Amino acid sequence: MNCEICGNSINKIITVVIDGTQFDVCSNCSSLGKKLDEQSVEDEEVFPRDRFAKERFEFTPRKKVFFEKQKSIQKIQNFSGAMQASSLIEGFGKKIMQARQKKGLTLKELAMKIYEKESVIQRIESEKFNPSDKTIRKLEKELEIKLTE
Repeated sequence: MNCEICGNSINKIITVVIDGTQFDVCSNCSSLGKKLDEQSVEDEEVFPRDRFAKERFEFTPRKKVFFEKQKSIQKIQNFSGAMQASSLIEGFGKKIMQARQKKGLTLKELAMKIYEKESVIQRIESEKFNPSDKTIRKLEKELEIKLTE
């Protein structure tokens, strides 16, 4: 038999209680807990190993979880399909930059008004990042421009 703490082979099994759980350990690891015969029942409630072992290995997945995952996958597919439905106009970044400058806004001011990060606006203007539909709507509303075809 092996020690349940360190894994070494043991000749003499010593049963100790550590944080309310019984362990069969070697003489070196027995100092980590209280020996069961020294342990008084009034001090601490002891949980036998068998109780935890049964709970650990009796897991069965439920069908409900599977169906919830399928629904979330469908939502993602619907969301990505919706994103593909609206297409940005050619040169959208330049149009956003011109409209922002025409209104006299800095990148930071525009970002604050539409609740986005300044770096996101900068990447959209340089066309390194395609904005989401929500961001497109916010930009169109704030800058009074049309970005989709």
